Amino acid sequence: MSLVALKQPYLLQVMYDTEPLNPREDYDNFGHMMCWHKRYNLGDENRFENPNDFLKNLVKRTASEYAIIQYARFGRSDTIRFAYDRSANGWSIESYDGYFQKWHYEDFVEGRLEDKTREVSDCLIEVMSDNDLLKIASVENVILPLHLYDHSGLRMSADSFMGKTQHAKWDSGQVGWIYVTASEIRAEYGSVSAENVEKTRQKLLSEVQDYDYYLSGQCYGYRLYENGEETDSCWGFLGHLGDVLKEIAGEVLPESHQDMVEELHEISDTKTIYKGYEDFVEEMEALAR
Repeated sequence: MSLVALKQPYLLQVMYDTEPLNPREDYDNFGHMMCWHKRYNLGDENRFENPNDFLKNLVKRTASEYAIIQYARFGRSDTIRFAYDRSANGWSIESYDGYFQKWHYEDFVEGRLEDKTREVSDCLIEVMSDNDLLKIASVENVILPLHLYDHSGLRMSADSFMGKTQHAKWDSGQVGWIYVTASEIRAEYGSVSAENVEKTRQKLLSEVQDYDYYLSGQCYGYRLYENGEETDSCWGFLGHLGDVLKEIAGEVLPESHQDMVEELHEISDTKTIYKGYEDFVEEMEALAR
């Protein structure tokens, strides 16, 4: 498919970019996109076997031992029990098995908690659920979920597709997260303030949107002819077609000819990338008849 408009001395051709750059490989990104899927390689290069391995690693790298212990000690988790056993002079760790609906003994750390913070925090991380790990990691880091819709093409969003797209109940689900650590936010903005957290969140949403355009094939390029000669071309425009056309008009057309994007006509031949100026003029004249 090509869209073509003619207004002398210019002819503009807009078409799908059939070999677009991958935003996760070829762009500079602020966020880290971690995905797991049985059939598709999505997001950034990922060395983690599963989401649990990733969340454990993220908590170990970014959360303090004190924060992990306090989370478990003061009952913020529904699946971890961490309590002092006075008779045994130590701390017991139990986890809840939702399938069998029972508590399981996991570990016991003898002695003063203040002397065993690393050992205790490591034990807690190993038995925590993904939900607990995500809550701890989200205290300072900015983490957004990634949802994939796989039906006649791929779409990705930081929001669930449930209730928004047909067949979402069967053809969509969470496939990972995109995140930026607190230290990376400080390096970029100077502090982890509420304002800077929101800036980070908006950046991540923009990166997810660009990747969605890439996955769904909303990728375009153009060729511009002046007086019959090709004078400009560019590829890699991602976005809704209407927004892309406005961007192209503003970048390459003089103000007197920017209305050309409103007069584009579809040329259905899929081989139009191989056609030249004379071919397009002939087809535009045929359409005008």
